[in-house]
Amino acid sequence: MSHTKFGSSSLSDQDVRHAEHMIGPIPNALLAIHRCQNGGVLERSLFISDAEDEYVMEYLFPIPEGGLEPAEQDMVRVNTALQREQLIPADHLAFGMDGGGNYFSVARSDGSVWYHPLDTWEEDQSPAENHARTMERLSGSVTDFFDNLTEQ
Repeated sequence: MSHTKFGSSSLSDQDVRHAEHMIGPIPNALLAIHRCQNGGVLERSLFISDAEDEYVMEYLFPIPEGGLEPAEQDMVRVNTALQREQLIPADHLAFGMDGGGNYFSVARSDGSVWYHPLDTWEEDQSPAENHARTMERLSGSVTDFFDNLTEQ
């Protein structure tokens, strides 16, 4: 699986333990992807939904703290901020983003993959109302999501 254009540092067990201590469990399917490519820009980044909507995951967050250039974002920093602001549900773990600052996450409860378009967030609605109105389910599993990414 060589999807990277840059980045791709190796992932140590210590990195995983530290991240999970900070943000909770990382699903095994996502860890498997990060052991092949720990963050960066993907060559295959286009996901086409069953409704034929197109989603482009431009950046896969690396697991160790520090992040990769140019975004300087990593899974711990991003999820800490998203959870603090309640921009994604508490049982979700953001693993990537598109060029517009919208996030891709995995639901820890069932492993499904979701898209979070934050540009449609309404300040006068509660986080739960915003999640219900804006979140889009893309795939039943992390493996299925990554297997269905294609080149743009």
